[in-house]
Amino acid sequence: MKKLLIGTITVCLVFAATADAARYGRANHLGSTRLSLAENDVDVLRFRNCRNGVHAIQLRASRGQVEIERLWVRYGNGERDVLNVRDRIPQGGSSRWIDLRGGNRCIVEMGIVGDTELSRDQARVDIWAK
Repeated sequence: MKKLLIGTITVCLVFAATADAARYGRANHLGSTRLSLAENDVDVLRFRNCRNGVHAIQLRASRGQVEIERLWVRYGNGERDVLNVRDRIPQGGSSRWIDLRGGNRCIVEMGIVGDTELSRDQARVDIWAK
């Protein structure tokens, strides 16, 4: 009976880890920033090296709820895109995957326009790419 219970628990843990890897496995953490309570706070992330092969971005919130109006991305060739997000992300939640125009791109700089809601302090926003 003990072996069956241990086997069942092991299978459940492996399944949970596999599901989590499938969900986030291909995602790479680009960086983090903090948004303040100020309406339309702007934070900019600059990357020393070009982040190659990025075709989609996801934002994840912690330490408070955030409202993201838009973000802009500057690519290695100098082009710049403004992506309207208009999304409220609860603490511990994430945005949808936001596709970049033009397929796989090289990102050198990224700006986030938004603010913190329902937080005493600044909320943290993690930027993930795939």
